[in-house]
Amino acid sequence: MKISRFIALIAVIAVAVAAIVAVSKVKPNISGDSIEFQTVDYTVPEGPLETSVSMIAVGDNLIHEPIYKQAQARTPDSSYDFMPVYENVAELISAADIAVINQETMMAQSFDVSTYPCFNTPTVMASQLSQLGFDVLTIANNHMLDKQSKGLIETLDLINSTDGLLAAGAFHSREEYTQINTATVNDISFAFLSFTEHTNGITIPESKEDYIVYLDELDDVKLQVEYANKIADVVVVSMHAGIEYSDDENDIQRNFAENVVNWGADVVIGTHPHTLQPVGYVTNPQGKEVPVLYSLGNFVSAQNRAKRLIGGIANLTFTKNHVTGEVTVSKPQLDIVITHYGAGFSGIKLYRLADYTSSLAAAHGNPDISLDFIYNHIRTVIGDEYLIDEYKSK
Repeated sequence: MKISRFIALIAVIAVAVAAIVAVSKVKPNISGDSIEFQTVDYTVPEGPLETSVSMIAVGDNLIHEPIYKQAQARTPDSSYDFMPVYENVAELISAADIAVINQETMMAQSFDVSTYPCFNTPTVMASQLSQLGFDVLTIANNHMLDKQSKGLIETLDLINSTDGLLAAGAFHSREEYTQINTATVNDISFAFLSFTEHTNGITIPESKEDYIVYLDELDDVKLQVEYANKIADVVVVSMHAGIEYSDDENDIQRNFAENVVNWGADVVIGTHPHTLQPVGYVTNPQGKEVPVLYSLGNFVSAQNRAKRLIGGIANLTFTKNHVTGEVTVSKPQLDIVITHYGAGFSGIKLYRLADYTSSLAAAHGNPDISLDFIYNHIRTVIGDEYLIDEYKSK
């Protein structure tokens, strides 16, 4: 069951069983302008009942010029076809109940397509990500103001108007801070929040400063996380922070993760460094161990350093006991994705490491890529404990 069928502002789905006891509970019903409360009747089973949701999360969808030029060349009318880039991992994406990606580059209709340092990606990317099976696009990142506030809002509106997609990390106004969209899948509700450390020094007019919540705006971060914790079973927080190209998390990442876990986050997903970083845990005030993935690296890019071409696909399972209301989170398990290309960044395409052969590695446009390098790198940074079983015996 995909999230695309269940996106709602606030949703409560009845669980039917042979013998039920009806109860009432107040849940917030978020309107476009204000917070209202609505009493909804739903049912709780007499006996134990658990449901589970599988979620994958990937890192930066970083669309450099070679990627969009190749996508354009695939079409007869100068539109863009990005699907071949992702086709080798499409089944994995669509199989998850929820799939989350950091859309690093804005997709603003009013601006020309562009590459580094100020990106703008063809708007068709949104519908093609939905077609692949992605559900949540986080857009709080250092490139979110590459096309100023107008480009950000156009991207936000594009994502939220695309069937099956939900954006996290930008707002039209301060009133939206506590009008958090939730998505319910298999009777488990999720809230998605996204925050960035900085925006590459690009400022935003004071009248529009509420479009973004930065990591260091702790009062606003706390407001959102605590509110999300009240309305959703699971709070997923994405943080775009850290030192680019570093294999290790820094104090900013650690401190932010500890804060949001204390305020109610159930998992923290990191992006921005463009490289893999460790997986760890933070203990919340109730004594629960909350997983923190400090950086999943790039999902796809046209960068040229070997470790930037190795990304993580985090697999998590959330299980809810519908009698106690308790939700447990599985230990994160990382699949690995390789960005492959030939000479001159030709033929950019993703491969799961499990499908990546020594002959492909030998043909990579980056001569430093080899299976030995890849396995040594992921074991050093992630460790076998957090890798899927396929990679532990290699």
